This record gives sequence, C-alpha cells and structure tokens, in this order.
Amino acid sequence: MPLTPELPRISVSVKAAIVRDDAVLLLSYDDEAGFHYNLPGGKAKVGEDLRQAVSRKVAQETGLKVVARRLLCVVEYVPDSWQGVFGDVQKVQFNFLAEQTDDAEPRMPEPPDPIQVGFEWVPLERLGDVYLLPRINRPLSAALSGELTDPFVDRW
Repeated sequence: MPLTPELPRISVSVKAAIVRDDAVLLLSYDDEAGFHYNLPGGKAKVGEDLRQAVSRKVAQETGLKVVARRLLCVVEYVPDSWQGVFGDVQKVQFNFLAEQTDDAEPRMPEPPDPIQVGFEWVPLERLGDVYLLPRINRPLSAALSGELTDPFVDRW
C-alpha cells in the first residue's frame, strides 16, 4: 500500500481593523501571555474566502456586522525560523481594514471566551503603546495611514 504524504500543517487566519472616530477596536485578553490585545478575527474555514471569513469571525467575536475592505498587511510565522516558540504549525494572518455596516456596539461572544476580558476602542495615536499580539503595531499603524510599502510583516 503506497504511503500517503503528510499534508503540510498551515493555519490561515484573518483579522479586522475596525476604525471609528480615529480609534481601532481591540479585544482584550488575559492568559499565559499576560494582558494583551488582538484585532477581532480568527481562522478561515476550508472553502471560505478571506473576506467572508472576516465578516463571520467579527460577527462571532463582537456581534458587529462588517465588510472587509482593503488588505492592510500579512503576517507569517514559520516554526523553523522561530525555533517553534509559537508552536509547530505554520501560520499566515491576513489583516484587513473592515467597515462596520451597522451602528451596533461590540458585545462579548456567546459562549464567552474564558480568557477574553473585553473590548476597547484604542485611539490610533495610542496604537503603538499597547501590547498587541502578534506585534504588528508599527506596520498596522503604517498600513492604516497609507504609509506601508511592503504588506508582508516579518515579525510575529
């Protein structure tokens, strides 16, 4: 019986930068990494396009209805390059500017994520000061202001 080659393990995720009144919506967490923030989003499903994944994940995590607009930046994690510090699965994260299509306020997911603390609208001028995971504060700020020249971020 022929051996089936092992399929590569790669995770594709999407994140949304939702901007309102010169502030970006961040989810706050407290876990083994300590208190930190993430953009709303998560893993894309097989057969789902990235923009659909943004709308689905943001609705699940915040209750907001959004449309993914332009791609801001892409973050890659290759385990061998990082000595596996963030696990052994290769990861690619696509970060989009997302436009809210309703006037709802964010809400906690149901069921709640046990490590999620809440939400915060962080002023864009303070984005560089928060502990954002992955550490994309500078490229995200540059992408939001239209100053990013290369959308591929080399830091996880």
